[in-house]
Amino acid sequence: MEKIRTKFQIFMIGRYGVDKLSNYLLYGGLAFVFLFSLLKWTPGSLIGWVAILIGYYRAFSRNRTKRYQENQKFLTFIYHLNDKWNKQRNKFHQRKVYKYYSCSNCHKEFRVPRNKGKIKVTCPHCKEQFIKKT
Repeated sequence: MEKIRTKFQIFMIGRYGVDKLSNYLLYGGLAFVFLFSLLKWTPGSLIGWVAILIGYYRAFSRNRTKRYQENQKFLTFIYHLNDKWNKQRNKFHQRKVYKYYSCSNCHKEFRVPRNKGKIKVTCPHCKEQFIKKT
C-alpha cells in the first residue's frame, strides 16, 4: 500500500492537484450522474460525466498558472453570489426592525428604523434629503 502511495506522489509532482473548482466539478458531476440516472435522462447524465472529466483534467494538469487563474475567477464568482445571498438574507431578517429605501438621486439603498412616523431622511452617499414614513 505504501508503494502505491509513493508512486502516486511521484506522479503528482508538478501537477496542479484538487482545488475548490475541481471539487465543485467532481461532486456536482457526481450529483448530476446520480440524479439523472434515476430519472433515466441520458443528456443530463452525460453533462455530469463531462463535469467529472473536466475536474480530473484540472487536477492532473501541469499548467498550474492557468488552473490557478481559473480557480481565482471561480472563487470571486462564488464570493459575489454568497455576498448577494447574505445581503438578501440579512435584509429579510431585519425587515421588522428596519425599513429599506433607495435614494431617488443616486439610487443607493439604505435603511431607517421602523415605527418612527414621518422623518426627514438624508442619503448617506449623496446627502439628498427627503421625507419618508417609517
